Amino acid sequence: MVYSRIGCCGAALFRDPRQASQQEVFAVAKGTKVATVQTEKHGATGRWAGPAEEYFFMPGTDPGLFPVEQPEWLIRRALGASVRQYARSDHGNIQRRLERNLEDRWRQAPCVFETNTVPAVAEDAMFSAGSLQINGKWLANGASGDRIFARFLKHNKTDEAVAAMISFFRQMRSGTDADLPLWDGAIRNMPVGIECRNRVNYYHFMTETLPQLTHFCDRETGQITIHCRNARTSAFSEQFTHALFPELEGRIAFTDRACRYDHVVIPFNARHLVAANGDPRIAEELDRHEGDPAWRDLTAHTQSRKFVLKNTFDRSLRQMRERALAKAAEGPGRRLARRIFVVRDPQNDAVNQRGFLGQDALWDRLRALGFEKVYFERLSPVEQISTMNAAEVVVSAHGAFFANMMFANPDAHVIEIGSIQTQFHRWGDFLGNAHVAGCRYSVVFADLAQEDPSVIPSITDGLIGVRVGKAAIDLICDLAEEGQPD
Repeated sequence: MVYSRIGCCGAALFRDPRQASQQEVFAVAKGTKVATVQTEKHGATGRWAGPAEEYFFMPGTDPGLFPVEQPEWLIRRALGASVRQYARSDHGNIQRRLERNLEDRWRQAPCVFETNTVPAVAEDAMFSAGSLQINGKWLANGASGDRIFARFLKHNKTDEAVAAMISFFRQMRSGTDADLPLWDGAIRNMPVGIECRNRVNYYHFMTETLPQLTHFCDRETGQITIHCRNARTSAFSEQFTHALFPELEGRIAFTDRACRYDHVVIPFNARHLVAANGDPRIAEELDRHEGDPAWRDLTAHTQSRKFVLKNTFDRSLRQMRERALAKAAEGPGRRLARRIFVVRDPQNDAVNQRGFLGQDALWDRLRALGFEKVYFERLSPVEQISTMNAAEVVVSAHGAFFANMMFANPDAHVIEIGSIQTQFHRWGDFLGNAHVAGCRYSVVFADLAQEDPSVIPSITDGLIGVRVGKAAIDLICDLAEEGQPD
């Protein structure tokens, strides 16, 4: 049976996944070269500017999305991480700014929720720029949904347009539920499509994309195509895919080309429904935890959506954590460090060698406390997982490495060293990884690794590394020894 039409302007790519040539399929096997699906290049699809009701696909209102099975829950309370923030700059103006922007929310245990993800069939679907349209409207789905909102707001900047969008989502929330019609049929051999930012950023691939494969390990679907924004590749994306999903060997393809499907199975996540849907499985769960007032009256405003992101994690991430720890347990037993200082491999050209001033002084102190230096880039995927899970205390400067916090032991204390740049522009990126592990997560905002650390540069000039002075080093070592204060 032909389930799909893939390619630009309806051009057929695979009529049946078994007919794909060996060169077109990413065989997840050692030494196999990644090949992107070859289709005609396709530009941006649909209008970025315009009213929200014409731009956003709204589950429960717009037709074309059919869950394979009815989810019993959409969000549910989770333990989450124990999170603390600290300001330790050597410069008065920076210290004051840092202190003003510390979030009071994390001083007590807030409400954290796990959001559900279920396989669903999308009809008349178009993947482009790492995102998905259904029947001509963009679906806000998981991490790609955040980028969908960003594109909309970039082209609809006026106060009136933003207010209209927020009003539209509020109306949807008051009058819509997520009781979608189920897919009436089999999905055997039906193609699967997964959104992907790229394969070169460790955090985005490991946190957002790879976990979605957990929904298809035990299902007899067809070709799994991961739709990326560009064709750049990385060794780690192949290595982790092979290590964690060997049963999917030969079924996965990557492409940066726009692809259209008549019908395609997608992993559909409920996070964006929180501000867009009044389903009782969301509303009643939120009402059950009225002790956390921040969850009341959520909207589609950027700050509101960031709040939801910081206080949730995807079920897919939990499933991949469980799978990864099971794989690591199968490996040979060996001695693993309990206290680790994670640094970037200076001999690896693929690693972004961001500055870390004061690193030697910090290392001298940490080494005296029994820490061992670890280069994660030199470890295999299973070794990375095992090392992270065995550690009791982890210290590292801000970077994509913190995606590995998803593998941390619940009793671990993970300490991130950041700056005023990471506080303004990156804070919260790793909270989902911490929440799914349920570990302790402390962030010490120090200084920038630049000639004048008292100056706050524009983020458009790029993310600068960190600088730690004596005050920051003292605090990091105190946290490593004493743990988070009550």
